[in-house]
Amino acid sequence: MIQSKMKRIFEPHVTLEPDSPVPLHHQLSEGIMRELRQCRVPAKTVVPSILALAQSLNLNRDTVRKAYAVLEEGEVIRRTPGGRILEVTEEFVRRNASESLSAIGVVLPECMENLLKQETGTALKTVAGIMDGAAELGFAAMIVPLPSEDDEVERLSGWLKKMLSKLNGLVYLGEDSRHSHEKAFEILLAEHSLPQVFISGHRFQEHLGIVKVDMESGFQAAVDTLYELGHRRFAVCGPKIPKRRIFQLQTYDRIPLLCKAVRSRVPLHDDFVFEAERGASEVIPWLKRLLSLPERPTALLCADDQEAQRIVEIVRETGLKIPQDVSVIGYGDTGLFPGLASVRHPWLQTGRAAVEMIAESWRRSMPVHQLDRVLQAPLIVRESVGEAHVVS
Repeated sequence: MIQSKMKRIFEPHVTLEPDSPVPLHHQLSEGIMRELRQCRVPAKTVVPSILALAQSLNLNRDTVRKAYAVLEEGEVIRRTPGGRILEVTEEFVRRNASESLSAIGVVLPECMENLLKQETGTALKTVAGIMDGAAELGFAAMIVPLPSEDDEVERLSGWLKKMLSKLNGLVYLGEDSRHSHEKAFEILLAEHSLPQVFISGHRFQEHLGIVKVDMESGFQAAVDTLYELGHRRFAVCGPKIPKRRIFQLQTYDRIPLLCKAVRSRVPLHDDFVFEAERGASEVIPWLKRLLSLPERPTALLCADDQEAQRIVEIVRETGLKIPQDVSVIGYGDTGLFPGLASVRHPWLQTGRAAVEMIAESWRRSMPVHQLDRVLQAPLIVRESVGEAHVVS
């Protein structure tokens, strides 16, 4: 920060990620606010003009203008009379001084021990995003231990009161498949006094904030890429996802969205779509039958990377080659299968976005459901994708 005879001038040193699914202006506004808070910048400190900051960070002026608009709306900065100079507000400085370290609660679908055993580690990546985002914004993060299903309502109410005294927000990763905490979930969800965010799912209560992933665009990019490579015969497969009573994750939408993307380009018969329990052996005869057809599919789209890798192995068992005979694309980009093309799920960024929504809800005194985030899921092309050799 530079201090002149007239005014203190704040110079942000924000690092932005152009490839992040989080829009640049969101990254910029959160980064500036974080630096102002951490540096305890005094009121009436001048921030750079839109042009100066755009030049300093090599950004489009519209990006800086949008970021400043967010900060002005949140009463972090405001224009001086005449409108030429932007400075830090007294309201922001007072809020920053009065806010003690607060905590965000993380509600997991199962115990941490089970999450550690998952081969893909995707849930842990999301938790890591929450932890990192909370630390950067000055929050603590804690796992919320849900009481057992047989606890009486009175005990649950006491538990909730104790939890609320410690938390400034809640982030949900999903629902226990055994439904062992439904009463606790219901009591938590009925609470409107603090912002609550559900990651990668559907809004089922109006006050919940949602971090969604734009899988539809990613799947469409996958189909369009294959189509441009000459593929006209597609098949779709993946795990059958159960319908949840409370928290319905976007995982449930993957097969329908894959089918929609394919049908936007070519017809897709129901026989070329397969859903079964994860790891089910039924996928083997289904796929081998399709690959034995005179007009076999030349492109296979899978709802997750693990299933895609199984498909690759089955294809090779039939004597066909990847990608010379069959192209395969998965979902998730978990990093476990080198060479596998995949639609990348932003695991870390979903966790960070949830924390940022809660922080923004408090800062701007806005309901968190008005601050929903949509993150991109880009296609990552690798060796499992190639040109179609036969086009009908």
